[in-house]
Amino acid sequence: MEREQRHDMSMSGIGTVASGVYKTVRIDGISKVKGDIDCITLDSNGTLNISGSVLGETVKINGTMSIGGNLSAERLILDGMGSVKEMTRCSESAAINGQVTLEKGLNSEKVEVSGSLKSRGDVQCEVLSVHGGFNVDGLVNAGEIDLKMSLASKAKEIGGDHITVRRLKKAPILLQLAPVFNNRLKADLIEGDFVDLEYTEADVVRGSEVRIGPGCKIGRVEYKVDFKRDGDAQVGSTKQI
Repeated sequence: MEREQRHDMSMSGIGTVASGVYKTVRIDGISKVKGDIDCITLDSNGTLNISGSVLGETVKINGTMSIGGNLSAERLILDGMGSVKEMTRCSESAAINGQVTLEKGLNSEKVEVSGSLKSRGDVQCEVLSVHGGFNVDGLVNAGEIDLKMSLASKAKEIGGDHITVRRLKKAPILLQLAPVFNNRLKADLIEGDFVDLEYTEADVVRGSEVRIGPGCKIGRVEYKVDFKRDGDAQVGSTKQI
């Protein structure tokens, strides 16, 4: 539907919003949507529960969000807690400040997380920046991965061009309750062109240039050009390939 044919919809308080096609949807309070929402902008402050899917350019959530279907947007901005039952696709960016749980996975150009990202499916993007932690049952695949941990993190496999893993020296207040000794990354395989790890446990690390820093426990390192190991790191075996 053309933009000029769409109408705005706003609600304050507690109520139910009809599914449909809108220009701007603004919700202040507690709201339920039975069905799908197709809009240009979705702006929610409070609690939003949508049984169907969301299609929009900008989805901005301040509070809590639950989506029973797919989430397809150009930009997602989440300040609070959210969950999506089906696939999440953000063609431009996804900015998470809080906690998000994704049942089917995430595709985006750029993903920034300050808090926690949980996904039962793969996470694929060009840039992934996490201050906090992630828990991904599948693959994490990005051109650039920058993980600064204040929460325990794990993924089955991690792949990228440039991968950096550090412990976050100063965590946000809400994350400081996490035990420091849990702030480790665990993965079966980590593979990239440039791989620089700290406080990581992995069966295999493979790359062109590989640095294994303090707190790491790696079963096998395979490298092409250069390999460096911190004195505190544990590496079972190394092989130049």
